[in-house]
Amino acid sequence: MARPSEDWSGFAGLSPESDKYKRIKLVLSSANFKHLKKCAIDSRRRHQRNLPPDIDCGINVTQFATGFHNLVLKLTFSDNINWIARIPCRTIDNNTKTSLLSEIATMNIVRQRTSIPIPRIFEFEISIDGPFGYPYILMEYLGGRKLDNGLARSIPRQYHTKAAKQFANVFAELQNLTFSRIGRLWCGETVDQPVEIIPMEWHHSPGPLETSLEYFYNERQGENRKIVALYPNNADWLTACWVLKTVLAHIVIEDRVRGPFPLCHLDLHFGNLLFDDEYNLTGVIDWSNAQAAPIEQLSVCPELVIFPVLSEEQNRPIVEFKKLVIQFVKEMENKKSKKEEKRKGKTPPLGQQQGNMEQSQHLTPLSTYMASESAELMHRQSMASPKGSLWAAKRVAKLIYGEHITWEQLRKVYGCMPLL
Repeated sequence: MARPSEDWSGFAGLSPESDKYKRIKLVLSSANFKHLKKCAIDSRRRHQRNLPPDIDCGINVTQFATGFHNLVLKLTFSDNINWIARIPCRTIDNNTKTSLLSEIATMNIVRQRTSIPIPRIFEFEISIDGPFGYPYILMEYLGGRKLDNGLARSIPRQYHTKAAKQFANVFAELQNLTFSRIGRLWCGETVDQPVEIIPMEWHHSPGPLETSLEYFYNERQGENRKIVALYPNNADWLTACWVLKTVLAHIVIEDRVRGPFPLCHLDLHFGNLLFDDEYNLTGVIDWSNAQAAPIEQLSVCPELVIFPVLSEEQNRPIVEFKKLVIQFVKEMENKKSKKEEKRKGKTPPLGQQQGNMEQSQHLTPLSTYMASESAELMHRQSMASPKGSLWAAKRVAKLIYGEHITWEQLRKVYGCMPLL
């Protein structure tokens, strides 16, 4: 089976003048890797009592992978077992520590309550005052590797059905892992307490929030203010703000406004998925942005959205792959529904009352939403950066109004209307 580290290029893809290069160089030159090796060996002994007394561990600091904020190294034990060490390469403040602990809690819950393949966490340190000098997470080293492009285009057609079913399982299982409020997961500083919901890191209204309306409206308002600040007194950009704001009426599921709210990965694309040589899904990685969120947010996935600049024929693999995923999600929903009918006692969602659990069985399912035009509207407006919002607004206006209303007509209405 292919291993992720086979593609790790170390410093090869980084400019020596970049801040990222300098941060990684600092970590590699100042961290106490001898201590990290000892921690890894001690942790293995706690998890595996029958280890030989002479077990050793090595770290190749010249071969590594990097994420947006993290350095990833492979730890190789003398019995050919491999682990991963993930080390943050950013300013470590209280917010960073909270984010790391939330991610660890989330990964533990996903492992305990779903069959989604994610790394097991063996050990972690959050403080910068420890002997290693930096926070770190020691976790399982998964088989498989990342694909070079989107799933529909990278996976050979004969494997699409198998890959789509496994990908659908991720959506189906996350849909079933629900919470009563919107926010990040938290299990205390030792990550062993009952789960609770804490404020989000990136949202304009961190919360925790009680409704999807708050979640979508407040975030849209915050993004619109950024747009107006970037492009003041510009009729086109002001129109874009209003169009993206009116989209909210088309994307919110009425019977889901008050939840339950599923766990959302928020970055579910080919770069965070691992596959083996037979295109079995072996890992879903990078849960740093995961949180409980509206089910509409769970539908947002770059792998299932066409590219407007491509021809119908070029987009066909994505369209067909999406249909397969939705079909399998629906089958899984139906299977779960039949099980629920037979089950006498029901386990409520985490942090949710029993009565709400029974009511949730009759709510709009994820597959129905994913198959609707609302899902693409949701994707376009939520993924639009401030600088990309004009294009996104024109795209969603086309989806909503077709040829009946032109952009020029919308601009006459909204281009001089102050943003509320």
